[in-house]
Amino acid sequence: MQYSTTRLYQFMLRMGVTFGMVGCIGVIPTVVNAQDNWTLSLKNAYIDRDYDGNAVKDTGSWSQGASLFYKSDYYKTPIDGLEIGVDGSVQYAVRLSHDKGVADTILPFDPVSQEQARDYLKYGGTLKLKYDQTELRVGELWPDLPVTAVDRSRQLLTSYQGVSLNSKLTSKLTGEIGIISKVSPRNEEDFRKLTFTKNGIKYVSDGLNYIDLKYQVLPNLKLEYYFGNLENLYNKHYLGADYSYKLSAEASLHTKLKYFNASEDNKNYNIDSQNFGILETLKYRNHTVGLGYQQIVGDAYPLPDGFLPETYFINWNTTGFFKADEKSVHFIYGYDFKDYVPGLNFTFKHVYGYDFKTATGLKNKEQESNFILNYAFQNPKLKGVGFQWLYIPYKVRYGTDFNENRLFLTYTKKF
Repeated sequence: MQYSTTRLYQFMLRMGVTFGMVGCIGVIPTVVNAQDNWTLSLKNAYIDRDYDGNAVKDTGSWSQGASLFYKSDYYKTPIDGLEIGVDGSVQYAVRLSHDKGVADTILPFDPVSQEQARDYLKYGGTLKLKYDQTELRVGELWPDLPVTAVDRSRQLLTSYQGVSLNSKLTSKLTGEIGIISKVSPRNEEDFRKLTFTKNGIKYVSDGLNYIDLKYQVLPNLKLEYYFGNLENLYNKHYLGADYSYKLSAEASLHTKLKYFNASEDNKNYNIDSQNFGILETLKYRNHTVGLGYQQIVGDAYPLPDGFLPETYFINWNTTGFFKADEKSVHFIYGYDFKDYVPGLNFTFKHVYGYDFKTATGLKNKEQESNFILNYAFQNPKLKGVGFQWLYIPYKVRYGTDFNENRLFLTYTKKF
């Protein structure tokens, strides 16, 4: 996918309008010691999914990404107490491997020509205003909330477009309301409207209206409530509780309780789905052990198109485990090698799902394991360089097993 002078001009124009809004007001010179910051991110990603048999084509690719994120400090305006700033992002990735002619959910894919993009570009800008404890953002948004997670599991990041208003209402209560009008998924370039596919038919939403409340009841107890209305698609409620308890100087227990409820917001189809989840995590010295349970009641839990993960689940996995009436048990073990190899840590996850059925009514079961190895280089000359290997074996009674490898070499530099 090649980029013409016209497309580069459009990019410069869009970013220029955003940054120009601040410059025209003439507020930047008023704060001499403002600390703007830039973050450069390089990511080399090799991802390969090998399906058993020939019924499904293997997917994956090798790509190199380069992203630049800008965050300005807040600058004073002529209005007393009102401050202004801008953020911006540019993300670019190029495919290094050959085109397999199949969609891998990593790079853009043309279903008509059956070709994968050679490269792709994502960019956006944000205008932000702040008054006391309240912040307004307009433009590109990164709301890591139910429905609108920022997916970091492949190459370029998912982002959203809209308006959000965040405020610290009391010393313990914070609230956010917003309207998400468009999304730019991880494997697409441009922003587009949110959609949902049901029974092979794609439905379009005019936007997501949401409210999120977080209440710090105690220093070790936090409650959260979220409501999202995907216009013309469905509504989502979320209620969660996080509680941590220190057992000793070296041990602590962390409890997560989660409840989701989804129902339709149209007359074209019905949705009635609930998700109950609990996760207990014990940390002792360098060890972390977790045990969780999740149950879907009713229909499969709905997710918007575009591979948008629901990271608020107790433990989001590659295959999700959110099929109709599915129950799943989650086990997690992690170890930090900081006493032996600083910067190295390992995590093992295993999920067993059962009590769900195939489309033909057969009782099914599935299981997925995740072996995750992370290493952050400690040599001062290699500061910011990291490595991750993720190995995912997946097995299902009725369906297609696969083995997936993900290798990431990253570099992050802030300046």
